[in-house]
Amino acid sequence: MQSWLSSLKAYFKKNLLLIFPLGLLAGIPYGMMVDPLNFWLSKSGVDRSTIGLLSLVFALYSFKALWAPFVDRLQIPLLKTIGQRKSWLLLSHVFILFFLVSIGQSDPNENLNWLVYFVIGVAFFSATQDICIDALRIEMVEERELGQSAAVYQMGWRVGGVWISQVLGLLIGGIIGYSYAYTYVALIFLVLSLFVFFFVQEPKREIRPYISLYDQPLTWIYDSFIYPILDLYERYKKDLFLILSLIFIYRLSDMYLGPMAMPFYQEVGFTEVEVALVTNAFGTFVTISGALIGGLLVHKWGLNINIFYGALLTALTNLPFVYLNYIGNELWFLWITIGLDNFTQGYVGVITITFISSVISRSFTATQYALLVMLGTLPSRIIGSSSGYYVNSFGYHDFFIFAAALGIPAIVLSYIVLRKQIVFSSSAGLKD
Repeated sequence: MQSWLSSLKAYFKKNLLLIFPLGLLAGIPYGMMVDPLNFWLSKSGVDRSTIGLLSLVFALYSFKALWAPFVDRLQIPLLKTIGQRKSWLLLSHVFILFFLVSIGQSDPNENLNWLVYFVIGVAFFSATQDICIDALRIEMVEERELGQSAAVYQMGWRVGGVWISQVLGLLIGGIIGYSYAYTYVALIFLVLSLFVFFFVQEPKREIRPYISLYDQPLTWIYDSFIYPILDLYERYKKDLFLILSLIFIYRLSDMYLGPMAMPFYQEVGFTEVEVALVTNAFGTFVTISGALIGGLLVHKWGLNINIFYGALLTALTNLPFVYLNYIGNELWFLWITIGLDNFTQGYVGVITITFISSVISRSFTATQYALLVMLGTLPSRIIGSSSGYYVNSFGYHDFFIFAAALGIPAIVLSYIVLRKQIVFSSSAGLKD
């Protein structure tokens, strides 16, 4: 068991510090497709239904598992000499910059179709960038540092996705125009991209020999798409179904409640200023705190016990919403509710990332991570889309109780994992 001091010191290692700018890069393009874009389109008179449909671009982040094997196993001509991870990262950054600037130069009233194409471009290459970054932050650290790696990444993502994109982007857009907002944020992204390119080294890892897609297409498809799945089975065998089931339902309680949070605040009577101050400013700070503490606890106590605590906290911290619904517009309890909920989001976010990062093999980092993330997010989001119907039928009181109850299966499965003391390891996979 690690001491608290050694766990804290691990945050200041060079390899972990370099993960922070990677988190910034991951968060910035995502954030620029949320509040700044939606506010700009609404201000320009674009119909609400169109704005709502545009949010479908975020499905690309879930479906990135479909092209992750290319990022893992396909070498880019001319760029492959700088490394597999850095070559794909460089390619995605070039296109992200191009599409961010292109969005800023578009006029929603004159060429909305082109703006939509540019947004889709940002989403696709941002998701591709995430495949590279997820692989890098796993491969840059030792297995015992995965918790801190996840925490530093989460902190970078929150700063980039919320404070730089959604706060700074909105401020610049409101003061001098959204074309400047997208251009200035793109410049910040460029500086960070150059920093990462020169200071982040291609990780040293055991790599399966690359196969030419052009010379051996069928062998390449088997090696890139089928082999990673067989590797998971070979390493976990009888425990694989338990692990996949836990990944599937681990965040279900939280994701089911999420879509109804903002409508609930509005219907209870909280103002936009109150919600922004509590959920964005204070909430982001608490989320980062939860992430950093989560990384320390994983480093000190190990993963299995924290998986159980994370499942327990996810269900329990949904219950304060029941009391907030009962007492109504009481700002003091909104602070408490958001504090508990966002701290848990930060803590559980680190546990989830560490859990999936520990399950995968470093021979198929990008492919297996993207696949398991899709398993853990896409079904839950689809199920969460029915949350509005539940509220309409039964009201917020029963809805919040039901959302908390959805966490019970995760508590049970995580307790089984804890009792069995399953060892998550990237070794002992298939043999050639």
